[in-house]
Amino acid sequence: MGASPRLGDLLIDQGFITHDQLDFSLREQNATGERMGECLMRLGLITDSDLALVLAKQGNIPFIDLRNFLPDPKLLALVPGKVAAHYQFLVIEKRENQLHIAIADPFSKLAEEQAYRITGLIVHVHVAGANQLQRMIERFYYLIEHPIEDEIKSITNKLRINPNLDVDVQKLVDNLIGSAISYRVTDIHITPSDISSRVMYRVDGVLKPIYVFPVSLHSRLTTNIKVNSGMDIAEQRKPQDGRMSFDFFGDTFDIRVSSVRTNFGENLVLRLLPSRGSSTFNLHELGFGEAKQQVLRKTFQLPHGMVLITGPTGSGKTTTLYAALREQDAIGKNILTVEDPIEYELLMIRQTQVNARAGYTFASAIRTFLRQDPDVMLIGEIRDEETAMLAVRAALTGHLVLSTLHSNSAIAALARLKDLGISPYLMSTSLKGIMAQRLIRRLCTFCKEPTTILPEAAQEFGLDPAGQYYKAGRCSHCQDTGYLGRDAISEVIPVTDQLMRLIAKDASLDVIEDACRQEGFTDLRTSGINKVRNGITSIEELIRVIG
Repeated sequence: MGASPRLGDLLIDQGFITHDQLDFSLREQNATGERMGECLMRLGLITDSDLALVLAKQGNIPFIDLRNFLPDPKLLALVPGKVAAHYQFLVIEKRENQLHIAIADPFSKLAEEQAYRITGLIVHVHVAGANQLQRMIERFYYLIEHPIEDEIKSITNKLRINPNLDVDVQKLVDNLIGSAISYRVTDIHITPSDISSRVMYRVDGVLKPIYVFPVSLHSRLTTNIKVNSGMDIAEQRKPQDGRMSFDFFGDTFDIRVSSVRTNFGENLVLRLLPSRGSSTFNLHELGFGEAKQQVLRKTFQLPHGMVLITGPTGSGKTTTLYAALREQDAIGKNILTVEDPIEYELLMIRQTQVNARAGYTFASAIRTFLRQDPDVMLIGEIRDEETAMLAVRAALTGHLVLSTLHSNSAIAALARLKDLGISPYLMSTSLKGIMAQRLIRRLCTFCKEPTTILPEAAQEFGLDPAGQYYKAGRCSHCQDTGYLGRDAISEVIPVTDQLMRLIAKDASLDVIEDACRQEGFTDLRTSGINKVRNGITSIEELIRVIG
């Protein structure tokens, strides 16, 4: 039997890295003594999931992405936490006499043997990212051993009897944030009412009420969070913004805090931002179809021009921008970013952050970048005329400019640029691609149920009434929501020669859209309908997102 292929060669064969990137990583490895996989992930050349996917293919074992997975506490209880941590495996599903577990090392049988010895069930293994797996084992076994729900119920009951009871507010805040991180929450809302204080989590874009406290606790919660985030606790009339960091089992989270005064008191919103590059995604992980991936890759690899990603707040624009950066040759190109804030650290890229007090804005950053010998510039957002004009000029002088813009559709971005003072001629010569996107929730694969759709809905969305469709169910994996994770629905417009001529002539948006459709353009609605056809989401979710 021949020797197993080296990891670097496997990653090259699967298209995750290039020979130049491997050579660069070997130099780094010689200096640091790291394992090759660790070195590649630290440099941001691959993700934890990329490495696991390659190992899964090598071992001919199914792959599972734990970033969009929530374990069932009842299933975790089948295996002691110390055993799961020692042998690095996680129970993910149980079907009759069969047990499915996630492991990181597909070439070791120790985890499989231990799972069988403890449960007596037939064991099937799935490969997961090593870092993802370790974090999930630590977090969820901690939650089993320290049930936050019970602690909060106890506090609530005591406060109901004695509203002035001394409570360890710092511990309560830590528990709320730790619980939110474990359950993939992006935002925590702490909202006062007349007699209560409500805590709501935003998961997969939807707010969900989680805890309700007596109103006597609200001011103590807000004061603690404001102190930790550097806000003025004496100022309750004016809106404030603050920032704090939170360490949770080896991960550091940047938490942006916003306060606003309501008629019942201060309302706080905490945005949770992981600060590790391994949390970024590749294009193939974001839910784009193969055809759109090819168009996007070709566009993102152009030597110059401007590529815009549009959509409302929370539509995944920044995530797609980071995926675009992962398509770049970070070794052979000088890549510079200006962000507000830096959401993920990528060590091979020169990242900077907006600082309004110091006069460092998106516009001033572009001027600075032009003196830094750039190849690629990522501008976090085009918000004003000055930034728009400087971005266009950078695109026209031999640089690739990636940025975001607020508009309802890809074609509407042309009108938005016009509003920002960009002439049709400059648009036609600088723009190379426009993309619009939204995020749509994926049905939970553990509990989704077959369903039929009404004839009226089938007609409205162009669906076959006799087709196979699915609706949301309820289970512990998705916390009874029926959905787990999100996919992007998108529309992509590569600026072809025909479109350049139409834009330069200041043609109407209707004329430009007709030309795009003749070249195969599909809109957000059609993208979402395809997700319904493929059983990825439900018709109800499609209606919620696009109407």
